[in-house]
Amino acid sequence: MKLQNVLSTVFLRRTILLAFVLLNFSFAFAQEKKDIEIHFEKDSLAVEKGATFTNFIVIENKSSEEITIKTITPQENYPGLLFYPKNEFTLGVGQSKNLPLKFIANVDFMKLRSNEITFNVSYSTPTIAKTENIAFFVKKEENNNIAIYTATYENFINPAVPQSSILLIVENQGYSKRTVKIDLQSIPDGLEMMPIQQTLSLEGLEKQTVEIIIRVRKQNMLYPEFNINATATDLLDNKIVGSNTLYVVILSHDRQIARGNESVSGSNFAEMSYNENSSGFNFLQLRGNAAFQVTENLNSRFNMGADYYLDGRYNLYDTWLELERKNTVLRVGNINSNDYDYPVFGRGGKVSTKLGENKQVEVLALENNYNLYGTYINQTKGSSMVGSKYSFGNAKSFNGKVSYLFAHDPRFSIDTHVANAVTSFVINNKHIIRTEGGISHEKGLVNNDEKAGASVAANYEGKIGLWDIQSVNSLATKGYAGIKRGSFFSNQRIGRQISASQRVFIQYQNSQVQPEFISFQNASILPETTGNLRYYFNSTESLGTGYQFSENKWIFLLSPKIENQKTANFYSAQELFSYRLEANISTTLGAHGLNLMGEYSYSKENSKADWFNSFRTTLSYRYKSFSINGTAQWNANNVFDLNSYYNTDRNFANYNVYASYNFQMLNHNLIGSFSAGTSYSELYKNLNSNLSGNLEYKVSPSWSTTGYFNLSSYKSTAEYAGSGSYYQFRVGIKKNFTSATALGNHKVAFQLFEDKNFNGLLDAGEPVLGNEIVKLDNFVAMTDKNGKVVFQNVPDGIYTMKVNESAGARLMTDPVIMVYKNINRKVGLVKNIKVSGKLKEIKQAYDVLETEVTGIVVYAKSEDGTVYTAVVNQNNEFEFFLKDGTYTLYIENDKYSYAQPNQTIQVTKEGYPDTVVFEYKKKDTTIKVKKF
Repeated sequence: MKLQNVLSTVFLRRTILLAFVLLNFSFAFAQEKKDIEIHFEKDSLAVEKGATFTNFIVIENKSSEEITIKTITPQENYPGLLFYPKNEFTLGVGQSKNLPLKFIANVDFMKLRSNEITFNVSYSTPTIAKTENIAFFVKKEENNNIAIYTATYENFINPAVPQSSILLIVENQGYSKRTVKIDLQSIPDGLEMMPIQQTLSLEGLEKQTVEIIIRVRKQNMLYPEFNINATATDLLDNKIVGSNTLYVVILSHDRQIARGNESVSGSNFAEMSYNENSSGFNFLQLRGNAAFQVTENLNSRFNMGADYYLDGRYNLYDTWLELERKNTVLRVGNINSNDYDYPVFGRGGKVSTKLGENKQVEVLALENNYNLYGTYINQTKGSSMVGSKYSFGNAKSFNGKVSYLFAHDPRFSIDTHVANAVTSFVINNKHIIRTEGGISHEKGLVNNDEKAGASVAANYEGKIGLWDIQSVNSLATKGYAGIKRGSFFSNQRIGRQISASQRVFIQYQNSQVQPEFISFQNASILPETTGNLRYYFNSTESLGTGYQFSENKWIFLLSPKIENQKTANFYSAQELFSYRLEANISTTLGAHGLNLMGEYSYSKENSKADWFNSFRTTLSYRYKSFSINGTAQWNANNVFDLNSYYNTDRNFANYNVYASYNFQMLNHNLIGSFSAGTSYSELYKNLNSNLSGNLEYKVSPSWSTTGYFNLSSYKSTAEYAGSGSYYQFRVGIKKNFTSATALGNHKVAFQLFEDKNFNGLLDAGEPVLGNEIVKLDNFVAMTDKNGKVVFQNVPDGIYTMKVNESAGARLMTDPVIMVYKNINRKVGLVKNIKVSGKLKEIKQAYDVLETEVTGIVVYAKSEDGTVYTAVVNQNNEFEFFLKDGTYTLYIENDKYSYAQPNQTIQVTKEGYPDTVVFEYKKKDTTIKVKKF
């Protein structure tokens, strides 16, 4: 018992002693942490693309000991990092130091996924060694919109073929990666679109092209125009981030023909190609674009698209000439504009001029005809249009426009006037207010009936503390002649940030379309018949809420919603009421991106007593340049699904799968893309497949071969239905031209050569310097094999020319260049002499400890006091590129003892063949020798 008490006492004493030691260590650590403060001077900084910015690391030594700052390193390789402190230094008791960091907000920096910039600071005291992480945040000035548009100005559907297609371009105009949902809606109902909804993952500033298959379910020959409303929703916060109205025309005998997506894209090129397709209408195609300078004060741009068919007919389209002089631009040929709240495209002229810095006036006159001229079809008279626009302000604070357009349509015998005004305010960079108003008047020239209309819109988007608010509202009367004719749209969304990883929102949406039109002027007004044939009505009203949270790199969303949809026309009416629950999961894991969405609905149709279940899911996966999207649907979840021609029961299934791959290979000489998709609809009894590809191979810096193919097939599974296939391919050759210099700027050209005799002239036998990087302030380029480099579009100013001197070359001329006219200059360079060196350790006997000298700075001081630096690499070696002269090489690092810390060398034009060796040994080394 006594022994047990002794053991208990000893154990208790040791436990108390251990607790005291741990407590004392903890207190010492906490005291040390408090006494050494390391932070950024500014917690956050606002940055703009292309601008440089600086922040300071503040280190304060409030302790009673001297501290040594070992290393300051970025946590990752941040693009745009120009400078940060790298040398070791000490701070005495009570001392502090501000150390600068400098960045340039280039495109790669703006595309960083995280806005947090983190650095690691390692330091030591006589008692501890520690590393701390410090960070600051950047607020990027960026456009968060998603742009949705098509490759052509006018999109046509050929009713003679089973299906048509349009290429929808979705562009992320911001720098951050986005996952967006694209929803399409036919106005009026009658177009079947595959896919009607798609999820895309977009990198910063990335564009993706999605092929939309379109079939006409209900052909309306009386009014063959359709609109497709495209809406982009950001799945991160369920905000509407982009929308557009796409104008679609059903071809008929008096409409102009365009074979799909043949608008000219690109700049400064010419391409000749042969096109063949299964319809037999084979043709040669010439496409091109060029920019050139007519005179010193007059610049020009030219665009061309032409088809020559093998039977001798031809078409000239998307062809225009643009002349620019100072602040005025004149364009003749094919014209388009999207600023008039009315479809504007055709052939004619447009002139615009700037009035000061932030004002512009535009006037146009044209005929609504896609072709400029041609013999492929008989040219018919299109609408004649004249319009003008006045725009003002800047995007950062206040801007707007006022427009007016008059159109005379000889086909429908209708005169139309549309006036529109838009303003936008930005308040404190947090609140955006946009207002719009319009009025219109239409008159039938035969029946003398008239319609007046108006439209208004008011949008707000802003952030108040932890709350973010989005309100989008527009109303156009039934007789308004603009694109939003007879529409009402209201989207109210309020969200709140609960924490860094959680947010909630509530959203209400109400959209309606019910337009009215002028009567057909080739017949008497009969309200009970033809007047009603063009009637249609669509509406969607919903109320939903959502909860979103993130865990590591995964984002989860749960959103219940109540929705009521209606559609009606002269022939039928449908209504669908639904309770919905949507779940969404998304993540980004390195180069992998994944988004999975599922929506369950409990619905009833046309106020019937019985309810039915439906489900829809979408999967989007992306790895680097490969993406795959798939959608599956079971039963109706959209009111338009109730308009099937077939007596399909509720247990039907629709699905579609679409994959695409973009690639660059063979040293970026071969670029291209492939896409493939298939869609099956049990509701509409059809199966469709499509495969397409684009290729371009560079055979030289300015010449390339091009190719395109498209294979599609369709099959109807309905009774007495058929199937078929279609192919198209194109092969061509393409020439790229150097871009022209813009008006008011200059072309600066250099030819670099090695000036062996130091006379500043390019003499016979002196080699030119190819593949040299040349900088003219922020302009960067590389010389070709002839040593030549050209900088286009250089504004007036004073610039500093720099050559890649790390490769051992220096300029023989003054690097400061004044640009006020075009410059063509030969620039001589002298190859600097390479001086190599290394650090060698002198070890004592039995010393087996390794040293680390990587990163030690070696200095070379010339006779005129200029100091050059080199850094010791992992092989303990360093090198300088010096011109001839006498230099003192030295090391200021006192971590080791150097046998000869200062050495003087003589560098001559013949070179320096010796290796400079700095011998060093450890300080205060203790060797423990075991006695036997």
